[in-house]
Amino acid sequence: MPELSNEEARALIEGALASLLDPQQDTNQFVRYFASDYVQEVDGKTLTFAGFIDHARMLKASLRRGCATIERLVVSGDTIADIHVVKAEKMNGDAIRVKVIAFFTVRDGKIIAVDELTHLLDGSDADRDMGSRTSSDKR
Repeated sequence: MPELSNEEARALIEGALASLLDPQQDTNQFVRYFASDYVQEVDGKTLTFAGFIDHARMLKASLRRGCATIERLVVSGDTIADIHVVKAEKMNGDAIRVKVIAFFTVRDGKIIAVDELTHLLDGSDADRDMGSRTSSDKR
């Protein structure tokens, strides 16, 4: 498999993050970036594709708007490593800012796996799980 260029990798990650953080985009719009066998390891929690869809729905229900800024990005073979910062406004008007360190694995132009750590920079302690929250989490 040919290595992704930095521009292709950046476009893939920016597109996936923008789509994920846009409450106006439904699930069918953002899943085009992810393989059906996608697995995410985030902050010690494993999300399968179905769990990730649930997580995305929770984000979209919790956020009025959000955006991600990629601070660093490195490509090696089928792996994209990045550091990005997510800034978002919750439905209640509160602001949240999260730093994310992530390693993405790509196959056939889609993200098949992510291993990530999130760190809440600004926001409520109750939102420390925003990077992995699903409907099964107790609130």
